[in-house]
Amino acid sequence: MRKFLYEMLETASVSGNEINLQKVVIKYMKSVSDKIITDHAGDVICVINPEANFKVLLAAHSDEIGLTIVEILNDGRALLKEVGSIKAGVYPGQKVRVITDKGEVFGVVGFDQFTFKSEITDKNLILDIGVYSKDEAEKIITIGDSVILDSNYRELNDNIISARALDDKIGVYSIMEVLKKSKDINKEIGVYCASTVGEETTKAGATFVSNLVKPNCAIIIDVTHDSSIMLNKGNREFTMNGKGPVLSIGTVINKEFVKKAQKAAKNKNVSLQVSTEVYRTYTDLDKIYFNESGIPSLLISIPLRYMHSSAELVDMNDVNDIISLITEIIELLKTDRNFNPFELL
Repeated sequence: MRKFLYEMLETASVSGNEINLQKVVIKYMKSVSDKIITDHAGDVICVINPEANFKVLLAAHSDEIGLTIVEILNDGRALLKEVGSIKAGVYPGQKVRVITDKGEVFGVVGFDQFTFKSEITDKNLILDIGVYSKDEAEKIITIGDSVILDSNYRELNDNIISARALDDKIGVYSIMEVLKKSKDINKEIGVYCASTVGEETTKAGATFVSNLVKPNCAIIIDVTHDSSIMLNKGNREFTMNGKGPVLSIGTVINKEFVKKAQKAAKNKNVSLQVSTEVYRTYTDLDKIYFNESGIPSLLISIPLRYMHSSAELVDMNDVNDIISLITEIIELLKTDRNFNPFELL
């Protein structure tokens, strides 16, 4: 079951360059889906029951943070720029993979004796691919090539996985597993599982997908911080790995949808953690919710440690719980499709 997840984790998908990852999604889901929809931006939507009048959109983003080459220097090294909200300090002294049109190239992010004496930003990051001139480098890499940390996934034990870009490939994996489970039990609802592009930068994929599908409701699956490891928690809610999915409540979350999720969790004996969202969620929901006259939306997140690093940690028990939870929510939507609180008065 994890083969699909692991191939995604091995495949680079820096925001704006997700096509190779999306091809992996299509490969694993084409035998399960009744229909697969793609668009010009690179979004992939796997569908069951496309003829159904009622449509639920499940969305998770395929892109990951990373770097891009902005200039090749005379000595063969290259200047880099962030793509998404990177933590620049984790890059110096690390091996990296450069994704070129001709294949992957290996290199390192160099540093000198001054690098760690001040706050590190992407302006301090220089790629070294082991050549000594601009002419040599330009035969191998080009401006615009993506750069990611050269790291592999690891199973720390039966339940805990560490990897780069679990944000949000673990979400893509989860919604596709929901699709598989729903196919056997659901013939009444159109389920549209979207592996979206560009969430870490523009969230354009979520905009395009919601316009294309025009769903009756949407569930967005992303990751959220395990706050239990934060030394200075401030006024954050306490969420942690291994304690279940995190259900968001707040100004942009449909309250009737929240009640359905809570009922589904009770039905399936899934423990829920709660997060309060005010103003924005910083996920694809921010685009989907505001589409046209508004799409009733729900955000459910998987707790994650060390986000935006090559050592992100996820507990597969939380993943299994979110799959079970969303599958049950879809079951409840067969008989309860009301999202308007005034219709209950």
